[in-house]
This record gives sequence, C-alpha cells and structure tokens, in this order.
Amino acid sequence: MKRTLIVLCVMFFCVLPMRAQNGFGIKGGLSYNSMSDIEIENWESSFNRKTGFHAGILYKAKLGSGLALQPELLYIQKGGNLEGNNESLDFKVHHIQLPINLQWGIDLMLFRPFVMVSPYIGYAIANGDELKGLEWDNMNRFEYGIGLGAGLDIWKFQVTGRYCWDLGKVAEFKWDGINTFKGGKNKGFELSLAFIF
Repeated sequence: MKRTLIVLCVMFFCVLPMRAQNGFGIKGGLSYNSMSDIEIENWESSFNRKTGFHAGILYKAKLGSGLALQPELLYIQKGGNLEGNNESLDFKVHHIQLPINLQWGIDLMLFRPFVMVSPYIGYAIANGDELKGLEWDNMNRFEYGIGLGAGLDIWKFQVTGRYCWDLGKVAEFKWDGINTFKGGKNKGFELSLAFIF
C-alpha cells in the first residue's frame, strides 16, 4: 500500500508541471529601456535607461522535442531619460506589442529551464506628458524587433529575462517646433513573471 501511494504521488508530481506548461496565462514585469542612434538638432544630448513596466496575456503550447511556442499580447512602456543643454527629460512611449516566443528547454520533473528567441511587432498608442509638443503624426508608430532570453517554468509560474532590440527607427519629427529629432532605436532588458492557468 505504501509503495503504491509513493508511485501515485511521484506520477502526480510529474504530470502536474507538464499540464501547467500549456494554456492561457497572464504576465507582468519591469522594463529597463534606452535609445541609441539619436540625433537632436541644437542639443548636445545623451539617453540614459528608464524603468517602465509591461503587462498582458499569453498562450503557451508545447510542440514536442523540448520546443514550445508562446505568443503574447502586451502593453509596454518604453523610453529613456534625455539629458542635454542643462535639461533632463523623461521620454516615454506606450506600445501594444505582439512577441512570438519560440522556446527550447528540458523538462526536469518540477521545473523546466529554457532559452528563447522572440521576434515581435508593435504599435505606439500614446506618448508621455513630457512629449506633448511632439508632432505625433510624423513619428513611426509601428515597431519591430527581436529579443533573446531565458526562463524557468516552475509549476504554473514562469520567470523570464529577455533583451530586446528594435530594428526600425523612431523616425524624424519636430519637437516643440524647434528641435528636429532623427533616428532612435529602442533597446533594453525585460524581467517578467507569468502565471499559466
């Protein structure tokens, strides 16, 4: 009887995490973003990292051979801190983003470590209060890029870290009718926690 109970318990704990790795989930976390390749007329400037956040929903599907596909729909805040001409300004742009995460990992009983590659597309839906003088229609609101990262599934929880690079430029526009902003590419690290139902 004891032996049977032990076997049943082991089977239960083996099957439970496997079931938890499929299905819908919710996700949230912090984003540490900055920008590069920027030219601003009449400014001697630099961009520093800015902390933002992201949140959304996901669906995870196991494909076999350690592979899994996890599309997500996220609200994400990007930007940086602009310093120049004795001024400091927080630069924020809010996006809806669709990353498609292709994961490869190893199931180790109660947890699963994995690596992932994440191509993504997105669309800017709003800019922060600091950029109200920006000619919004001239900004490239569509974004696309690639992310590389790793993570760990533990029961129904998933912890991931991912570094993302935008491949398209922010665009060229006038800011407050005076300064011309050229170029700009978002990049940064995202740390996330998800719960898969």
